[in-house]
Amino acid sequence: MKETIYIKDIISCLEEVAPLHWQEDYDNAGLIVGNSTNECTGALICLDVFTSTVKEAIEKNCNLIVSHHPFIFRGIKNLPYDSQITQILTLAIKNDIAIYSAHTNIDSSMMGVNDILGEKLGLENISPLENSRFAKENNYLGSGAIGFLKEKIAVYDYLLNIKKSLGLHTIKYIGDSKKQIQKVGYCGGAGSFLIEKAIEENCDVFMSGDLKYHDFLSYEGQVILVDIGHFESENFIKQRFFDIISKKIRNFANLYISEQTNRVKFL
Repeated sequence: MKETIYIKDIISCLEEVAPLHWQEDYDNAGLIVGNSTNECTGALICLDVFTSTVKEAIEKNCNLIVSHHPFIFRGIKNLPYDSQITQILTLAIKNDIAIYSAHTNIDSSMMGVNDILGEKLGLENISPLENSRFAKENNYLGSGAIGFLKEKIAVYDYLLNIKKSLGLHTIKYIGDSKKQIQKVGYCGGAGSFLIEKAIEENCDVFMSGDLKYHDFLSYEGQVILVDIGHFESENFIKQRFFDIISKKIRNFANLYISEQTNRVKFL
């Protein structure tokens, strides 16, 4: 007899490894729209939710979308008909589709963004970059992390390795490209708020996405700053969502990863 899988069952899988109370105060992780008690016909996993994502879910008979970034992030005062948020909500509600996001809570998980990024950056002995009140909880890593390379390597050579392993179009950095490095601080997504902490921890490099021009100039000479891109530093979380769910619910076949790519293009 086929076991019935409910939307709440899939949510439970994700919250086991990334509890909602780990999210930052500014975040909006969790069930954004929909009924978690509905039977799940299928789940579509994505980084961001667009109207095209909801249409893709409809085509694949998925009544659950699991995203990394919440499509409603801040307070809403109005819903103009032609706005993307309105279009997403309208499509989701009309088609009885639930949308759930695991964002900064999965960033901080030992099974989340910073864990995978550390592997891709070739780092060992990974530990939290900053102290947190959640530090003693199981599977908690934090919003940023520190790791070590097996041996020292010149910045330029290391960045070439990173460019290849992450499939990057470009890397922005500031600092001496010939300097030998070993201790790396990093944060998936936008991590400029952790630059000073990386300096305090004597990291040779701090790597993240969405670093500003003035960040590079302000901290030049204190730490080598590297911007690998926001999308590029997190896109792989989709596969981790897939793995977490399929490992816990082995007989759930209707699980898909969205075909979406980075909407920001490079010439």
